[in-house]
Amino acid sequence: MAGRSHYTGLSAVLLSVSLVLSACDDTSQSASQAVSTDSASQAEADLAKQAAAMQKTILEGALAGAAVGTGFGLALGGDDSAGTGFTIGLGGGALAGTYVAFVQRKYANKEKRLKQIKSDLDRNAAEMQTTLNVMNQVLAAQQAELAELKGRAAAGTGDPAALQQEVAQANENLSQMQLAIDGSVKRQAEFNEARSLTLARGQTASPIDGDLAALSDRITQMRDVASDLASSI
Repeated sequence: MAGRSHYTGLSAVLLSVSLVLSACDDTSQSASQAVSTDSASQAEADLAKQAAAMQKTILEGALAGAAVGTGFGLALGGDDSAGTGFTIGLGGGALAGTYVAFVQRKYANKEKRLKQIKSDLDRNAAEMQTTLNVMNQVLAAQQAELAELKGRAAAGTGDPAALQQEVAQANENLSQMQLAIDGSVKRQAEFNEARSLTLARGQTASPIDGDLAALSDRITQMRDVASDLASSI
């Protein structure tokens, strides 16, 4: 009897431990899923933020930078120093008209024009890379969610409403990606137009050609990400 009592007690202990471990595993999975969901939601919020940022033109960014650099109270001048140079008021965009006009008006010196354009190219490259990184994060999360829900649907265990909601979210993310791409293409056009300001007479190769090629490559990568998401929906 004592032996049987000991065996029964041991079985109860093992069962309790098993239940505790199972509960811990479920809790761990729930916590992991919550973290994954939060991460995906943050990436989607970041995507919307970057898409909005990419709608700002290079001209707008340059105008804002000039306003900070020289102050709002100066008069419109012809060249380079903060004391006598270009200033931006609320109507600065209308005065400049285009990015090329802005650079031409702000700088008479070719070297300084090139420096301004290179600086704007670097700023744009960093912003586009951040956008591309976020797009890749959203793509990975979205593909995983869609694959899981479609798998459940195929097995007959899925929730059609959940899949429909995920498809709608994927389409919204795709729209945000397209906004970012459209903004990037518009910026590319601004820089392509400004390329003429970097050429000496008779010169065909520009010092910014490498930057323009890199910009074009990033746009291609962004389009590839959007295409991959579209194919997953």
